[in-house]
Amino acid sequence: MGEEDVEYIFTFRVKRRKRVNPSYEGVLRYYRYYIDYLSLLRGQDPVKAGLGGSEPLISFPIRFNEVLLDFAGELGGSIVDVRRIGLRRGELFYEKPFVSLPNEIAFRRHLLFSLTASTYRVPSRLNTLKKFVLGMNANFLNVLTTIALDRFKEVRGTSSPAWHWYMFRVGRAVKVLYNLD
Repeated sequence: MGEEDVEYIFTFRVKRRKRVNPSYEGVLRYYRYYIDYLSLLRGQDPVKAGLGGSEPLISFPIRFNEVLLDFAGELGGSIVDVRRIGLRRGELFYEKPFVSLPNEIAFRRHLLFSLTASTYRVPSRLNTLKKFVLGMNANFLNVLTTIALDRFKEVRGTSSPAWHWYMFRVGRAVKVLYNLD
């Protein structure tokens, strides 16, 4: 089985907040967005896998959903399908896109970008981050994303309330190493 037999996709999902956040309106007031990265064999249905049919490679809370979708387009990714998901007895809805990435390098670039972007509070420096991730050496990119994937596997089953900070350390390290903050 070669690399061309594997397809990488990502999708968004929401998870209920413990407390209502009055700073937001709509879905973000009650829910927080997460990104799920999945690897499938070519020919498998990404919608079925993304709706609970398979375990994600990595999953963590995110910010700036639209920026993540735009960056996937810059990497050659394409939106396969978009589903409208109802929440809270049909009062709230969110769109759940299923985005296919063309290869493993694009998957790793997008993963590093989303990990680092999720550590930012405001989107003002995300263009600099985009340029940096697009020009990053593939070997170093592989090392950083492998660390994040391994940390996810280690903390996946734990009950620690701060499990996602172990993966965000990779994003914060990129910001510090390259003075992106």
